[in-house]
Formats: sequence, C-alpha cells, structure tokens
Amino acid sequence: MPLSSPIPDRDTSWDLLNRYTANPSLIKHALAVEAVMRALAERYGEDPDLFGTVGLLHDFDYEAFPNIGEHTVEGAKILAQADFPPIIIEAISSHVTENGIARDTVLKRAIYAADELTGFVVAVTLVRPSKSLKDVAPRSVIKKLKDKSFAKGVNRDDVYQGAEGLEIPLDALIQFVVDALAPHAESLGLNA
Repeated sequence: MPLSSPIPDRDTSWDLLNRYTANPSLIKHALAVEAVMRALAERYGEDPDLFGTVGLLHDFDYEAFPNIGEHTVEGAKILAQADFPPIIIEAISSHVTENGIARDTVLKRAIYAADELTGFVVAVTLVRPSKSLKDVAPRSVIKKLKDKSFAKGVNRDDVYQGAEGLEIPLDALIQFVVDALAPHAESLGLNA
C-alpha cells in the first residue's frame, strides 16, 4: 500500500500519543517499540520514519479503548481524522489479531513481532537484580517465556508467530530487540 499522504512528523505523532496516553509505562512501551521498529526498518531497507511512527502509535488508543473490538478500531478513526496515511492506520490495526487483517507486508509483520516481544524483553529486564538491559540474554528471555506465571499478559503465541513471520529465529530476534533498545536503555529506565 503506497503512501497516499505524507507521514506526519514525529512531533505530531508524539502529541497524539500524549493526548490519549497518560500512563508512563505505556509511553515507555511506545518509545521502546518505536526504537525496535526503526531498527527493523533499517534491517529490511524500509523507511525508518514510517516504521517508527507505527511503533510509536501502535497502542496510542489503548488507555481509552482497551477492549478487543475497540483498541485500534477507535484509534483508526482518530488517525484517519488526523490525516494519517492508510498504510499507517492499517499496519497499526493489523497488530491486533482479532481485527483479521492480513500481515502481508514487512511493516505489518514487524509491528506484530515487535509489540509483544519488546514488552516481554522489558519485563525480563525489570525483574533482573540489576534492572539493566545489558544483563539480558536471549536464553533468559526464552526461559521466562516458558514460565506462564511471568508477565501473564504477554501472548506467547504472538511472540513465536511474530518471529516466524519475520523469518528470524526467536533467539536472534530477542538479541535484535535487546540491541535496538540498548541506545535508549537509560531513557527507558532499563539501565539502572
């Protein structure tokens, strides 16, 4: 799907995120997913601003509309009214499986893969004694994925299917996420 209108600048996206999201943890999640999406764009030779915008805004409506059937559906209406291009709206909507949108582009597969795994890597980091991203290895993340009582809200199937969709082995994708977050660790509270 080509861009029918320009990508709004980051300040516009940041303002929209903050208009609908007050929870500092959700803001940090948006920033973390933005960082991972920008790194994925570079890996695949895609537009980092496009991927970053999708990452930053993928859950912008979650606080106001947390229920399946509303989350991303209501957000899509808000984004359309704000003149965001359909490619961004559809990619954001596609990260919710229940919306039934085919993940037929790298952008859609990337946001699906980045969302849950990034949140999970952050959760693993925050339970480490050091609370430092530099102490997180793929094997520790994979071990925590097997512990169903840890970070119960993370859909393990989404994590596994996200890696499959990008055709990256899970341990390699975990390391990729850690590496993408590393330059932002301090601002994300992951470098204590």
